[in-house]
Amino acid sequence: MSDLRLATLVAHRAPPDEIFAAVAREVGQTLEIRNTVVMRYEPDATATTVGVWNSETMPVGSRWPLEKGTVTELVARTKAAGRIDDAYAMGAGELGTALRDMGLNSAVGCPVTVGGHLWGTVAAGSTAEPLPDDTEKRMLDFTDLVAAAIANADCHAKLQASRARVLAAADATRRLIERDLHDGTQQRLVAVMLELRAMETMPPTDPEEFKRLLSGTTHALDEALEDLRGIARGLHPALLSRRGLVPAIKALARCSAVPVELNMCADRQLAERSEVTAYHAVSEALTNAAKHADASVVHVDLSVKDATIWLSIRDDGKGGADPGHGSGLLSITDRVEALGGSLQITSPIGGGTSLLAEIPITDM
Repeated sequence: MSDLRLATLVAHRAPPDEIFAAVAREVGQTLEIRNTVVMRYEPDATATTVGVWNSETMPVGSRWPLEKGTVTELVARTKAAGRIDDAYAMGAGELGTALRDMGLNSAVGCPVTVGGHLWGTVAAGSTAEPLPDDTEKRMLDFTDLVAAAIANADCHAKLQASRARVLAAADATRRLIERDLHDGTQQRLVAVMLELRAMETMPPTDPEEFKRLLSGTTHALDEALEDLRGIARGLHPALLSRRGLVPAIKALARCSAVPVELNMCADRQLAERSEVTAYHAVSEALTNAAKHADASVVHVDLSVKDATIWLSIRDDGKGGADPGHGSGLLSITDRVEALGGSLQITSPIGGGTSLLAEIPITDM
């Protein structure tokens, strides 16, 4: 198998386990190294074997402590490629003993970095002469493929989760509309129908009673109409449709419980889905600032450039917002990513919350 075929596996989103095994095998065959493994670092200072070539002692799924003197510990500590060329320096613990039992006297490890964070290592061991000096350099291409495979799998998993949340949110919205229509508007309209039937049978000799019933019917119809308007506002803000994004955000700012400083530059009406996404991002951020952040001011900056809405929302509150908890920020993230955009949320404890959204202008 060549690097190209490995890259093809990654590009076609082969399962990570398949790619890990292929990388371990290719490293061994290409570099003529008998024993190779791909290992994932765990939060409890251990490493799990996820790919292996010619190493029955370290099967897939086995978990090993990060022991001083092993390349897995060396790479984890330095976050850089490293080697151990002395079998007796490989540590006296469980992993070091296993490596010596395999007859290894030279080992090299290269870090696998995903999204700026150390994920694991690709390691190779020799039972003969020390591994060549260029082994680390030649292994880098393989670690890049492992990182790409992990990133692809992670993106795919996030996309699947995002789609599931979008469907769940849509179902929840439909149930809410159904409940509101059934418990509110429908009941009012049934009452109106009953009053009209009563008026239909009323003798013409009682105009005062007829006038009273007509007044009640008119009032009930007004209330039903207001119910429908409230439901429609929840689905799509009327001001956004009539006047565009900037006036709609200004209206949100006027209604905000926290003072809002606006800096917006968008002199034209944009694609509807993009405007709705930006509007809901601002609405959610202002709601969170008022309900959870204890903020004294929110800064909203919006500009349009190169068919993209650039939106920055910052508050001076207590921070600590977690995008993984609560439906609001997740919903906004899903909306933005559904358009092919991106949303970065930064919220250090005591440092306020910042949302930076890049929203493509598209009617997709």
